[in-house]
Amino acid sequence: MFEFDFAQYRQALSDKIADRCPGSVAGEPLLNELQRVADEAERLLEQHQVADRSLLDCGPGCSSCCVVNVSTLLPEGIAIAHYLRGQDVGLKNQIRSKVEELWCEVRGLDDEERLCMRRKCAFLDEQGCCTIYPVRPLLCRSLTSTDADRCREALVGQAFGEERPILMHQFQQQLYETLFIGVADGLEKGGLDGRSFQLTGLIRFLFKHPEAEAELLEGRRLCWQDLY
Repeated sequence: MFEFDFAQYRQALSDKIADRCPGSVAGEPLLNELQRVADEAERLLEQHQVADRSLLDCGPGCSSCCVVNVSTLLPEGIAIAHYLRGQDVGLKNQIRSKVEELWCEVRGLDDEERLCMRRKCAFLDEQGCCTIYPVRPLLCRSLTSTDADRCREALVGQAFGEERPILMHQFQQQLYETLFIGVADGLEKGGLDGRSFQLTGLIRFLFKHPEAEAELLEGRRLCWQDLY
Protein backbone atom coordinates (compact mmCIF):
# COMPACT_ATOMS: atom_id res chain seq x y z
CA MET A 1 0.00 0.00 0.00
CA PHE A 2 1.33 3.45 -0.86
CA GLU A 3 2.25 5.63 2.07
CA PHE A 4 -0.62 7.72 3.37
CA ASP A 5 -0.60 9.48 6.72
CA PHE A 6 -3.99 8.55 8.14
CA ALA A 7 -3.20 10.18 11.49
CA GLN A 8 -2.44 13.52 9.81
CA TYR A 9 -5.52 13.18 7.62
CA ARG A 10 -7.69 12.59 10.69
CA GLN A 11 -6.23 15.58 12.54
CA ALA A 12 -6.64 17.98 9.62
CA LEU A 13 -10.19 16.79 9.07
CA SER A 14 -11.03 17.14 12.75
CA ASP A 15 -9.79 20.75 12.74
CA LYS A 16 -11.82 21.62 9.63
CA ILE A 17 -15.01 20.17 11.09
CA ALA A 18 -14.46 21.95 14.42
CA ASP A 19 -14.03 25.27 12.56
CA ARG A 20 -17.44 24.81 10.91
CA CYS A 21 -19.32 24.12 14.15
CA PRO A 22 -19.58 27.48 15.97
CA GLY A 23 -22.19 29.88 14.68
CA SER A 24 -23.37 27.66 11.84
CA VAL A 25 -26.44 29.19 10.19
CA ALA A 26 -28.94 26.33 9.94
CA GLY A 27 -25.90 24.06 9.95
CA GLU A 28 -25.08 24.80 6.32
CA PRO A 29 -21.31 25.35 6.76
CA LEU A 30 -21.02 22.07 8.66
CA LEU A 31 -23.18 20.07 6.23
CA ASN A 32 -21.35 21.57 3.26
CA GLU A 33 -18.01 20.62 4.80
CA LEU A 34 -19.21 17.07 5.40
CA GLN A 35 -20.21 16.74 1.74
CA ARG A 36 -16.93 18.29 0.64
CA VAL A 37 -14.76 15.85 2.58
CA ALA A 38 -16.82 12.90 1.29
CA ASP A 39 -16.33 14.12 -2.28
CA GLU A 40 -12.64 14.69 -1.59
CA ALA A 41 -12.31 11.09 -0.37
CA GLU A 42 -13.79 9.85 -3.64
CA ARG A 43 -11.27 11.90 -5.61
CA LEU A 44 -8.48 10.57 -3.42
CA LEU A 45 -9.54 7.01 -4.17
CA GLU A 46 -9.50 7.70 -7.90
CA GLN A 47 -6.11 9.37 -7.66
CA HIS A 48 -4.45 6.60 -5.67
CA GLN A 49 -5.58 3.31 -7.12
CA VAL A 50 -3.63 1.05 -4.78
CA ALA A 51 -6.00 -1.68 -5.83
CA ASP A 52 -7.99 -1.78 -9.04
CA ARG A 53 -11.47 -0.55 -8.05
CA SER A 54 -12.84 -2.17 -11.20
CA LEU A 55 -12.41 -5.46 -9.34
CA LEU A 56 -14.98 -4.42 -6.76
CA ASP A 57 -18.18 -6.42 -7.01
CA CYS A 58 -20.35 -3.89 -5.19
CA GLY A 59 -22.90 -2.15 -7.38
CA PRO A 60 -26.52 -1.06 -7.78
CA GLY A 61 -28.85 -3.75 -6.46
CA CYS A 62 -26.12 -5.54 -4.49
CA SER A 63 -27.39 -5.06 -0.95
CA SER A 64 -26.12 -8.14 0.89
CA CYS A 65 -24.45 -6.07 3.60
CA CYS A 66 -27.48 -3.81 4.09
CA VAL A 67 -28.73 -5.92 7.01
CA VAL A 68 -26.45 -4.51 9.72
CA ASN A 69 -26.57 -1.64 12.18
CA VAL A 70 -25.08 1.49 10.61
CA SER A 71 -23.41 3.96 12.96
CA THR A 72 -24.33 7.46 11.83
CA LEU A 73 -23.15 10.85 13.08
CA LEU A 74 -25.64 13.66 13.70
CA PRO A 75 -24.68 15.85 10.70
CA GLU A 76 -24.84 12.76 8.47
CA GLY A 77 -28.38 12.10 9.70
CA ILE A 78 -29.39 15.73 9.19
CA ALA A 79 -27.96 15.69 5.65
CA ILE A 80 -29.99 12.54 4.88
CA ALA A 81 -33.15 14.09 6.34
CA HIS A 82 -32.65 17.22 4.20
CA TYR A 83 -32.14 15.07 1.11
CA LEU A 84 -35.30 13.05 1.76
CA ARG A 85 -37.40 16.17 2.29
CA GLY A 86 -36.49 17.17 -1.25
CA GLN A 87 -37.92 13.96 -2.74
CA ASP A 88 -41.47 13.50 -4.01
CA VAL A 89 -44.24 12.98 -1.47
CA GLY A 90 -44.87 9.36 -2.43
CA LEU A 91 -41.27 8.32 -1.87
CA LYS A 92 -41.02 10.29 1.38
CA ASN A 93 -44.14 8.64 2.79
CA GLN A 94 -42.96 5.21 1.72
CA ILE A 95 -39.57 5.65 3.37
CA ARG A 96 -41.10 7.14 6.50
CA SER A 97 -43.34 4.09 6.84
CA LYS A 98 -40.46 1.66 6.27
CA VAL A 99 -38.26 3.49 8.78
CA GLU A 100 -40.99 3.36 11.42
CA GLU A 101 -41.62 -0.36 10.85
CA LEU A 102 -37.94 -1.30 10.85
CA TRP A 103 -37.09 0.72 13.95
CA CYS A 104 -39.85 -1.02 15.91
CA GLU A 105 -38.15 -4.32 15.04
CA VAL A 106 -34.46 -3.49 15.51
CA ARG A 107 -34.28 -0.90 18.30
CA GLY A 108 -32.23 -2.21 21.16
CA LEU A 109 -30.65 -5.03 19.13
CA ASP A 110 -26.88 -5.39 19.18
CA ASP A 111 -24.90 -5.88 15.96
CA GLU A 112 -25.07 -9.67 16.02
CA GLU A 113 -28.80 -9.75 16.74
CA ARG A 114 -29.45 -7.22 13.97
CA LEU A 115 -27.45 -9.30 11.51
CA CYS A 116 -29.30 -12.51 12.44
CA MET A 117 -32.63 -10.80 11.76
CA ARG A 118 -31.66 -10.32 8.08
CA ARG A 119 -34.00 -7.33 7.71
CA LYS A 120 -33.00 -5.06 4.84
CA CYS A 121 -32.28 -1.37 5.28
CA ALA A 122 -35.34 0.87 5.09
CA PHE A 123 -33.66 3.02 2.43
CA LEU A 124 -33.49 0.30 -0.22
CA ASP A 125 -35.94 0.36 -3.10
CA GLU A 126 -37.63 -2.66 -4.71
CA GLN A 127 -34.54 -3.38 -6.81
CA GLY A 128 -32.24 -3.27 -3.77
CA CYS A 129 -30.77 0.11 -4.74
CA CYS A 130 -29.98 2.78 -2.15
CA THR A 131 -32.45 5.70 -2.27
CA ILE A 132 -30.08 7.94 -0.28
CA TYR A 133 -26.90 7.00 -2.16
CA PRO A 134 -25.60 10.58 -2.72
CA VAL A 135 -25.71 11.23 1.05
CA ARG A 136 -25.23 7.69 2.38
CA PRO A 137 -23.34 7.38 5.68
CA LEU A 138 -19.55 7.33 5.69
CA LEU A 139 -19.41 3.80 7.06
CA CYS A 140 -21.65 2.58 4.24
CA ARG A 141 -19.08 4.06 1.84
CA SER A 142 -16.30 2.12 3.56
CA LEU A 143 -17.77 -1.29 2.72
CA THR A 144 -16.46 -2.91 -0.42
CA SER A 145 -16.22 -6.49 -1.66
CA THR A 146 -14.42 -8.09 -4.58
CA ASP A 147 -16.78 -11.06 -4.59
CA ALA A 148 -20.49 -10.56 -3.94
CA ASP A 149 -21.16 -14.29 -3.53
CA ARG A 150 -18.44 -14.68 -0.90
CA CYS A 151 -19.75 -11.58 0.82
CA ARG A 152 -23.23 -13.09 1.08
CA GLU A 153 -21.81 -16.40 2.32
CA ALA A 154 -19.71 -14.64 4.95
CA LEU A 155 -22.66 -12.64 6.27
CA VAL A 156 -24.82 -15.76 6.52
CA GLY A 157 -21.95 -17.56 8.24
CA GLN A 158 -21.62 -14.80 10.83
CA ALA A 159 -25.20 -15.45 11.91
CA PHE A 160 -24.10 -19.00 12.80
CA GLY A 161 -20.89 -17.96 14.49
CA GLU A 162 -18.67 -18.74 11.51
CA GLU A 163 -15.82 -16.43 10.53
CA ARG A 164 -15.24 -16.19 6.80
CA PRO A 165 -12.96 -13.57 5.25
CA ILE A 166 -14.34 -10.92 2.90
CA LEU A 167 -11.84 -9.51 0.43
CA MET A 168 -12.14 -5.74 0.53
CA HIS A 169 -10.45 -2.61 -0.80
CA GLN A 170 -8.43 -1.98 2.37
CA PHE A 171 -7.41 1.58 1.58
CA GLN A 172 -11.00 2.62 0.90
CA GLN A 173 -12.17 1.00 4.11
CA GLN A 174 -9.49 2.65 6.24
CA LEU A 175 -9.96 6.00 4.52
CA TYR A 176 -13.67 6.24 5.30
CA GLU A 177 -13.29 4.84 8.79
CA THR A 178 -10.62 7.48 9.47
CA LEU A 179 -12.91 10.12 7.98
CA PHE A 180 -15.72 8.99 10.29
CA ILE A 181 -13.50 9.22 13.38
CA GLY A 182 -12.10 12.58 12.28
CA VAL A 183 -15.57 14.05 11.84
CA ALA A 184 -16.63 12.72 15.26
CA ASP A 185 -13.53 14.24 16.87
CA GLY A 186 -14.18 17.56 15.15
CA LEU A 187 -17.78 17.68 16.33
CA GLU A 188 -16.70 17.19 19.95
CA LYS A 189 -13.99 19.85 19.62
CA GLY A 190 -16.56 22.19 18.12
CA GLY A 191 -18.95 21.72 21.05
CA LEU A 192 -21.39 19.38 19.30
CA ASP A 193 -22.37 15.77 19.96
CA GLY A 194 -19.79 13.52 18.31
CA ARG A 195 -21.46 10.24 19.22
CA SER A 196 -22.99 7.99 16.59
CA PHE A 197 -26.49 6.57 16.44
CA GLN A 198 -28.19 3.77 14.57
CA LEU A 199 -29.19 5.12 11.16
CA THR A 200 -32.82 4.02 11.31
CA GLY A 201 -33.48 5.44 14.77
CA LEU A 202 -31.78 8.76 14.01
CA ILE A 203 -33.68 9.36 10.77
CA ARG A 204 -36.96 8.37 12.43
CA PHE A 205 -36.31 10.97 15.13
CA LEU A 206 -35.47 13.68 12.59
CA PHE A 207 -38.59 12.84 10.57
CA LYS A 208 -40.71 13.28 13.68
CA HIS A 209 -38.88 16.29 15.10
CA PRO A 210 -37.45 18.47 12.30
CA GLU A 211 -37.47 21.42 14.71
CA ALA A 212 -34.81 19.62 16.81
CA GLU A 213 -32.17 20.01 14.09
CA ALA A 214 -31.31 23.56 15.17
CA GLU A 215 -30.92 22.42 18.79
CA LEU A 216 -28.69 19.52 17.77
CA LEU A 217 -26.50 21.88 15.76
CA GLU A 218 -26.17 24.05 18.85
CA GLY A 219 -24.97 21.22 21.09
CA ARG A 220 -28.05 19.35 22.27
CA ARG A 221 -27.22 15.70 23.05
CA LEU A 222 -29.72 13.00 22.22
CA CYS A 223 -30.54 10.24 24.67
CA TRP A 224 -32.10 6.81 24.21
CA GLN A 225 -35.53 8.09 25.30
CA ASP A 226 -35.47 10.60 22.43
CA LEU A 227 -35.02 7.81 19.88
CA TYR A 228 -37.29 5.26 21.49
